Amino acid sequence: MVWVKGDQLQGGKYTVERELRRGRFGITYLVKNQNSDRLVIKTLDGASLTFLSQSDQERLETMFWQEAVKLTRCQHPHIVRFTEPFKEAESSCLAMEYVDGVNLDERSQLQLSEEQALVYIRQIGEALTVVHENKLIHGDVRPENIILRGGRPEAVLIDFDLALDFDHPLTTRRAKENANGFAPPELYAKTTKPNGASDIYSLAATLYVLLTGRIPVDALKRKLDNIHLPEPQEINPQISDRVNQAILAGMKLDIQERPQSVKQWIDSLGATEKATKDKPTWNWDKKIQFWGVVIAAIAAFAALLQGMSALIPIWTNPPTQSPNSTSTKTPQN
Repeated sequence: MVWVKGDQLQGGKYTVERELRRGRFGITYLVKNQNSDRLVIKTLDGASLTFLSQSDQERLETMFWQEAVKLTRCQHPHIVRFTEPFKEAESSCLAMEYVDGVNLDERSQLQLSEEQALVYIRQIGEALTVVHENKLIHGDVRPENIILRGGRPEAVLIDFDLALDFDHPLTTRRAKENANGFAPPELYAKTTKPNGASDIYSLAATLYVLLTGRIPVDALKRKLDNIHLPEPQEINPQISDRVNQAILAGMKLDIQERPQSVKQWIDSLGATEKATKDKPTWNWDKKIQFWGVVIAAIAAFAALLQGMSALIPIWTNPPTQSPNSTSTKTPQN
């Protein structure tokens, strides 16, 4: 069932504002709750499931629900917050926060510095690690699906494709048309199952475009037509050797040749090491605290001296005076 503006879900708990996008099996809507807060609701599109048998439809519905529940456990500052799965009529739905901000697709046109790009990539890497730990994959990592919350340097991963279970042929989807350049070759094949390394390819391709301003050569063209992927350094010589090699390793066409965990790939960037190296050993907060202690000590010492000076007359005996110095002389006869 397709909803339109004004439709109410869950007995008026949510009111549909508009449709945002459609995927292979799902539709995403922008809604408002009873407090007028904006949220996003993703649901399976019944019309897109008609080519499946009844048993396959039921199985996909079950998988959508199971993965929706798993996503509610994926709590992380750099993952869109999932609030609740629910049933509306016969459709499974998942409500999540609406993240307002600028996406990295817009920012990538500015060709970010390596330091700033690595901040965002590390944040999304942390998010994907949590997703993979819950036996899920994102399946569509690209700059458009990474939003800077409120325009701040806080990247948030959005637009999860549900029902992308690791080991089910129903969910081996084709790469989206607008994901060319970011999708690994296994997302184009029916026989190859995507896994966490699929997200690594897409994350590496995202870093590629952030540092070069260019979308990398599509994986199918590289694989089938043997078209060369220009190294990031060929486009932007300012990219370090280590980051250049890490991007190429993450974008290996063979899924087995890529790093097999996001943490492993992130570590290969040297981002964590660089952050530690660049961090001052004595920051301004500590300096302020130190000088605060010094000033307080000086003030206490000055007060002590002042108190001691006030006590000196009490501790010291008055000087001895001669009788003649204090009395009037008696004239002699």
